[in-house]
Amino acid sequence: MIINDLKQNNLEQLVRPNIANLTSYECARYNDAKGILLDANENPFGCLNRYPDPMANDLRAALADYIGVKSRQVLACNGSDEGIDLLIRALCEPGQDNVFVKKPSYGMYEVMANVNNVEVAESINDSTKIIFLCSPNNPSGELLDMQEILAYCENNALVVLDEAYIEFASVESLACEIGRIKNLVILRTLSKAWGAAGIRLGYVIADEFVINVLAKVKYPYNVNTLTQNEALKILSNPNDMKKQVETILNERERVEKRLKEFGLKVFPSEANFLLFEVGDASNVKKKLETLGVIIRDRTGDFKNALRVSIGTKDKNDKFLDSLAKCLIKVAFLDRDGALIFEPQDDFQVDSLEKYKILDGVISGLQELKKRGYKLVMITNQNGIGSDSFPEEDFLLVQNQFLDDMKKNGAEFYKVFVCPHFPEANCECRKPKTGMVDDFLANTAINLGESFVMGDRDTDIQFAENIGVRGFKMRTNSEFLIPKL
Repeated sequence: MIINDLKQNNLEQLVRPNIANLTSYECARYNDAKGILLDANENPFGCLNRYPDPMANDLRAALADYIGVKSRQVLACNGSDEGIDLLIRALCEPGQDNVFVKKPSYGMYEVMANVNNVEVAESINDSTKIIFLCSPNNPSGELLDMQEILAYCENNALVVLDEAYIEFASVESLACEIGRIKNLVILRTLSKAWGAAGIRLGYVIADEFVINVLAKVKYPYNVNTLTQNEALKILSNPNDMKKQVETILNERERVEKRLKEFGLKVFPSEANFLLFEVGDASNVKKKLETLGVIIRDRTGDFKNALRVSIGTKDKNDKFLDSLAKCLIKVAFLDRDGALIFEPQDDFQVDSLEKYKILDGVISGLQELKKRGYKLVMITNQNGIGSDSFPEEDFLLVQNQFLDDMKKNGAEFYKVFVCPHFPEANCECRKPKTGMVDDFLANTAINLGESFVMGDRDTDIQFAENIGVRGFKMRTNSEFLIPKL
């Protein structure tokens, strides 16, 4: 991949003209003057009476040493959010220029663009000044492909790569490319791997020209003395950070394994969180809150998705135990040939004379209920409502069966019936999932412990299609609870 080597004059063209010509505010003691300090109208008393270093130079040096870049390529910020705001304000003409965000991603890119009256474009065009990328991505946790990042750098725009979670990732930072790829800017933070979200210390790594432009736009003393001092202490113990990261990664693996045992889809993560899908996600989040566990609802970006940060072992256990209480176990049961006798001449149970509950059904369903299973009937019936199978004939047997089950403590939680002939090629006939799609989306199910039981190959294929185990029995044989 050949990178478009933007010269300094190309970078200058990206800057708003009024910012390029701006004479920035000159702080007192900007050059770290020594002596009797009577130049900044400070109170002469107190231990925090002096303004902080405007450029946080000691901190810049420590950050540069940690990253492996030059101090002049680093700018300390009041959180990475300040860096995002500075970049947009310095480069984008309100109401004229735009930014591109590879979505779904961190919401502050768009918020800061909106605050500055800058459009978030759907695609990159001639008015795009900044391209925002996040890797590992928030909220999904995945890494962006290296070639994709380099391809974005071919554009005549500033490419801002947010590496807030890079210490948790299996790849190295791209900070080493700052000198070679002029239009690459990297955002980093002490909030995640370093465990210092409370001090609000983020930083920008970029070409020296970009850093100087941002320094003109930032507030004079944007990073306070307490933050600078605390950040220096934190950075002096990188081994502590690495041990914490290792612990978090081990816990992430353990939590991911358990979520998958629940049968939930878990997105691959290279960060300190996991994104997973669960039916009725928003209500699951609310139920978890009542149990004292707070996680993030990401259904705005992904269908039925929640994001959980990785905590300590005991907190993770609390989350997993609470989530288990929010999930139901479902026994999806075929009807004819599996629960009631199915005549092998016409395959129609259309009269009470033909109605017979198979051996073991009542006791088996009672046992499943005792084990905490919800019973869901899922059955194909040929042509209900047609001349060959009037609806009232079907309901006569169906209602009798449901009443018998209820009387015996084996009540069905849900009943789904496909009424169509096979040739209708409908979306609801097993093994297709159309009958239960809404049910699955709106019900928090422990798919790992749920199962389908029926007497046909379509039942087994249906089980695979909805992501649960399938158990096949012989038609009209005794009902035996499968080994779970």
